[in-house]
Amino acid sequence: MQKLIIHPGFHKTGTTALQQSLSEARSALEEVNFYYPHTAGHAHHRAAWAIIEKTWGWRKRGGRVIAPVEWQKLERKIKNSKKISIISSEFFSEANVNQLANLKSRLSEFEVQVIFTWRPLPFMLASSYQQYLKYGVKLTYAQWLESIFEKPGEAKLTPTFWKRNLHGDVISAWAQAFGTENISVIAVDESQPAFLYSRFAELAGIPAGTLKSPVHKEVNRSLTFTEAELLLEINRKYPKENTWDSYEVFIRKGNINALSGSEEFDKNDEKILTPQWAIDKAALINSSCTTKIKSLGVKIIGDIDRSDFSRIPVGINKPVTTISIETAARAMIGVNLDSIKSMHGKTISDEFFVRLRQTLKRKLKFPR
Repeated sequence: MQKLIIHPGFHKTGTTALQQSLSEARSALEEVNFYYPHTAGHAHHRAAWAIIEKTWGWRKRGGRVIAPVEWQKLERKIKNSKKISIISSEFFSEANVNQLANLKSRLSEFEVQVIFTWRPLPFMLASSYQQYLKYGVKLTYAQWLESIFEKPGEAKLTPTFWKRNLHGDVISAWAQAFGTENISVIAVDESQPAFLYSRFAELAGIPAGTLKSPVHKEVNRSLTFTEAELLLEINRKYPKENTWDSYEVFIRKGNINALSGSEEFDKNDEKILTPQWAIDKAALINSSCTTKIKSLGVKIIGDIDRSDFSRIPVGINKPVTTISIETAARAMIGVNLDSIKSMHGKTISDEFFVRLRQTLKRKLKFPR
């Protein structure tokens, strides 16, 4: 029976770095009988989106339902390989019970091993908010925190947050589908960067030293509070008649990528601060999740009981009234020309830039 290793996340646990590492080590992996299929990018997100029946973008404004063929293409690749296949996408963690049953059925001829990477929930808050900003969310950080904790387990405005972050429920569902004995959890330790690669390799049976920190690691830094507020204002003023396609090109792969994909930022900007009440609530939910994970009997590597959240910047940010002209300039010049070409002949209007400049000029004052 062929063997398949699935890495289903979780989000914000070093997944991107691990996927880049696996991608860079593709040739070395093949030499030791492992196969990391090449699709679009370093991960297998489109295949995962097909399994979880995800709409990419805004459902009522040009979002695209990912077709089953995206999974089928990946499935053919792993079935045609004689090696141990590895697939990775944190979006697999959003699969519901029925979608997991479908996945299990499609993989009936494989011996499946599942390796999760995990971090405590309190560390997920600020980074998750930034991720939702990239989808056009129009809530301040404080409003978003209120929305997710108003009724833990439900989040009407960003429903995927609890789908992916009730870690005990997610791992339990995967254990029921693929067997407790086939599930492992790596509790990631940020203070030991090599820990993720060495422990994943150890669990997968990959020779030591094959996986390492990526040589060409993509910059994807956290936004400063000022940058986040700039993007929030853009989201709020983004023309309602414009579709997801234009948002993805000009904002997501343009303005946002120009900021988070650069190591440059205004050193006077504050980090995004998380209020203590939100950290406390997240810690309680995290404790419940870890208790459930331990009760399942899955294999746990690392310290899943860590409760020191002192590294999280705590407080309430001061309102932003000005931004540096350098920050504005970096955001403005971020359009990705390859993304523009991908719009399949749709009209790309200069009016977008006119409106964006007008919004920035009207709402924000640039110190000189």
